[in-house]
Amino acid sequence: MTDLSFPDLLPGLNNLLLNCVKADSGNRILLIGEEGENCYFDTEICTLVAKAVKKAGMIAEVITAPPVKDSSAFPSHIKDAMMRADKTIFFSRLGDQVRFNLEDGISKAVIAYIPSQDYLASSFAQADYDVMMSIHNALLERVFNAKSYQLKGACGTNLTGTLLSERVNITSDFALKLFPVMIFPPINCLHMSGQLSIQHFVTSTSTRAYENSSLVLDESIMATVEEGRMTSFDGSPKKIAALISHLERAASLTGGDPFMINSWHTGINPGTYYLQDPYSDLEKWGTIAYGSPRYTHMHAAGNDPGDVAFHLMDLSIYLDDEMIWDQGCFIFLDQPDIQALIPDDQKPLLNSSVRNNIGL
Repeated sequence: MTDLSFPDLLPGLNNLLLNCVKADSGNRILLIGEEGENCYFDTEICTLVAKAVKKAGMIAEVITAPPVKDSSAFPSHIKDAMMRADKTIFFSRLGDQVRFNLEDGISKAVIAYIPSQDYLASSFAQADYDVMMSIHNALLERVFNAKSYQLKGACGTNLTGTLLSERVNITSDFALKLFPVMIFPPINCLHMSGQLSIQHFVTSTSTRAYENSSLVLDESIMATVEEGRMTSFDGSPKKIAALISHLERAASLTGGDPFMINSWHTGINPGTYYLQDPYSDLEKWGTIAYGSPRYTHMHAAGNDPGDVAFHLMDLSIYLDDEMIWDQGCFIFLDQPDIQALIPDDQKPLLNSSVRNNIGL
């Protein structure tokens, strides 16, 4: 792609359209943007990407729609448009809502976590997609070959889990591609036990929209976890009551166990950043910040994947006895076999010393 009037965006656009989407000349590319109140994604991103699509000899179609309550309310006109398209790119929370359960017949889709133009121009979007997928796959192979994991933090979190031998039972895979590569599929918590510090706030997992989905905690609560289930809480009785009420309300959406922790995962894209005040919109913060290696989150309360997210910062994480994250630094990137996957021009973007601000 050449001759674009925004050269600083060109690497990110190429990375999205060519490396991730694998779009070819003549393809019909559907771009789905957000509309309505409190949009998380700037609708101008669709317009900008449509220009690049057309300049590359492809056909662009732009549709905007408001987010829905959950995947069961996914708009039929968008589903029909996806069936007509060769490739689909979501710049919308609609993509988040179907990231675990998009229908197979319309699975040629990507959700691009590009809320505004500055993200497209940054290392967040310009870390080569194929290189990031190689790192992602290498990490996932370590997960599949490990027998256990441990999550430890200065907050007091100390959790250990046993990984099942059958690969299909270890993780819950995504139903569409994520751009940029931000995280690996969540690890199931069936055999996780220990102490979990619940602090700062809890939010939704973005699969379903519901009122008052965020709960701010100005005091931490320590949960005892046994085989993936929270069995007791230690902290302010008032805060514990508020948390239990929140968990029960979220779990009622699916009729699941309010105290179950379904899965966890940690960000792997060092270029992730968030410069606004998280507390001005915690759900929006979580939509972008979760790609940061500094940020581990757990899905809980209700049937998989659950409707509450717990947020843990700067953890040290081990697979068996191998440290993969060191207090939020993704030191896995520094291993010689992983550095061998990274071209020289990408090495400044992809190493453990890249530690961006995510607002906390």
